Amino acid sequence: MEDALWAQLQNTGLEEHDDKDRIEAESDDEEVDVQEELSVPHEERLQGPQTGPKGVKADHEYHQQKKLVTESKARAEYNARLLAKAPMTTTYLQDEANKDREELLILQAEEEEEDDLKYYREKRLRELKNMSRQQRVFGTLTTITADEYADEIDEEMGDIPVLVHLFDESIPTCKLLDEHLRGLSNKYSLAKFIRVSALQLEFDLVESPAILVYKNGILIANLVRIIDEVSTRFDIDEIEDVLTRHGALSENDLYDLPTNYA
Repeated sequence: MEDALWAQLQNTGLEEHDDKDRIEAESDDEEVDVQEELSVPHEERLQGPQTGPKGVKADHEYHQQKKLVTESKARAEYNARLLAKAPMTTTYLQDEANKDREELLILQAEEEEEDDLKYYREKRLRELKNMSRQQRVFGTLTTITADEYADEIDEEMGDIPVLVHLFDESIPTCKLLDEHLRGLSNKYSLAKFIRVSALQLEFDLVESPAILVYKNGILIANLVRIIDEVSTRFDIDEIEDVLTRHGALSENDLYDLPTNYA
């Protein structure tokens, strides 16, 4: 009887010892889990689900954090794309304002160009007028009388040629020659072109206009029958060719006048 009681007491002690050891072991395991969880860096805990003692709550917090990180990243990328496009993107009103500015700049440039052209045109006219005072510029066919004939020739000295058209109103080619000489006088404006009645000078034209050319008061070309020098066309080019061949006109006499020269 005593032996049976002693055996039962021993078994009870062993069971209590085993329960104590099991409780201590479980406590040790829980402490290790907590220490391991605390030793994991904060970034790693954010990057994956926690499977420790927090269980479902930890998983829920992990997914919430992951969702926030994903949304934040997407928002940052979207903002970056907007910022990248911003310098190249304009609104409709900005585009219209830019067009207005461009049109205004073009108009201003055109006005400045017109002002420049006007300035240089006026400057050129002043130069021509000053030149006409220093160097005789003619540009016209002038009618003179027999009394003025000698003075009109003698007053032009130097290299200025004086071309005299002896005309008769009854000869048709005289009128045509007047037209050609007016055109040439504008082109060779440094040469002097005059016309005088052959009847006043008592000069016989023999059915042909005549041209006499003087330089320094000396007769240098005597074209009393100019119709013999040209063809039946009798155009301005032929008259110009005859005058240049006889030395009546040269490149030194060329000076084109502006249309509004006065």
